[in-house]
Amino acid sequence: MSSDKAVASTLSAAWPAVVLVTICLVSGLLLGVVHMVTEPVALANAEAKAQQTYAALVPEASSFEPLECDVAGCTAALVARDQTGATLAHVIVAQSKGYGGQVPIAVAFGPDGAVLAITTMANEETPGLGTKIANESYIGQYVGLGASHLEAGDVDLISGATISSKAALAAFNIAVEAYEEVR
Repeated sequence: MSSDKAVASTLSAAWPAVVLVTICLVSGLLLGVVHMVTEPVALANAEAKAQQTYAALVPEASSFEPLECDVAGCTAALVARDQTGATLAHVIVAQSKGYGGQVPIAVAFGPDGAVLAITTMANEETPGLGTKIANESYIGQYVGLGASHLEAGDVDLISGATISSKAALAAFNIAVEAYEEVR
């Protein structure tokens, strides 16, 4: 009888571990299935949002063709073409480390290298302070500039959001370097 009690005691002690392992396995399996089902939708949504950004930068473009770019910090390089296939612009998406994480920007360079349009993209900068880099008063000062490296004194940085505005400036310089590579 004592061996039956020992077995029962061992099973009783092991039961919570068995239940916990089972819960973990089922949870992991369910998370994997959810990820498998939702990943294509998430990727399609991200691509659609990217295409909207490109179209906002070069609205007259009928297509955006990806280009190879090896510049660190460049996350996308594209050529914008009209219906005849003529090059309208080069669109470069670049990012640099800011206060709250990466600060991505998208820049459209015209055939002459001048900045046609620029926009900031989703970032984790401090709301109400670092996010001021999206304001036209800051980001708009890049429009019309040539594709050349800029220093902090070449643009007005945002007081109180120096790290964020320097990150946007660094991302712009990465975009210039990428543009020089792909044009």
